[in-house]
Amino acid sequence: MKKRMLALILILALSISLIPAVGALASTMYVYTSNGKSLNVRDYPSKDGKVISSIPYGTAVDVDNDFVGSSWVHVYLSGVDGYCMSRYLVTYKPGPKPQPTKTATPTQSSSLYVGFSPCYYTAYVRPSSPGGYVHLRWAPSKSQPVQRDYYNGAELVVISQNGTWCQIYDEVNEASGFMMASFLTTVN
Repeated sequence: MKKRMLALILILALSISLIPAVGALASTMYVYTSNGKSLNVRDYPSKDGKVISSIPYGTAVDVDNDFVGSSWVHVYLSGVDGYCMSRYLVTYKPGPKPQPTKTATPTQSSSLYVGFSPCYYTAYVRPSSPGGYVHLRWAPSKSQPVQRDYYNGAELVVISQNGTWCQIYDEVNEASGFMMASFLTTVN
């Protein structure tokens, strides 16, 4: 009887001691994308990793604390175990999903496209401030509507350029437009 009681106490003590350790392994975070789209979960912490699932906007996920502060985080959700970019996760429950706004129809003048030469190289977005972003526009002019914004480090392909502007293609989002050359850095 004493051996059974001792064994039960030891099992209970061991179980209780593991509870804080398990709780310390993960934090709850929420998917937040500025466009309200789902977040891809990959099998490896890289854009080259295979997409194994996607998590809808606003969904709570468990994040491995060992990865917090990195560009990529290890996430767990309903049997899915993979990696997401940390910039699309927040610690608070986001508000309602953003509604798409009607995109302005760009006004174009053929003189905007004078002086462009074809090229092909990869470049990274480099905003003037580290936490900032750079506009992708419909045409090479600051007066043209913004198509989307890109944050520091986004990888784009330059397909033509003049002295001030680059025509770019975003392979990930399948978007193209124009960005000021001064906010792009070539890949070595």
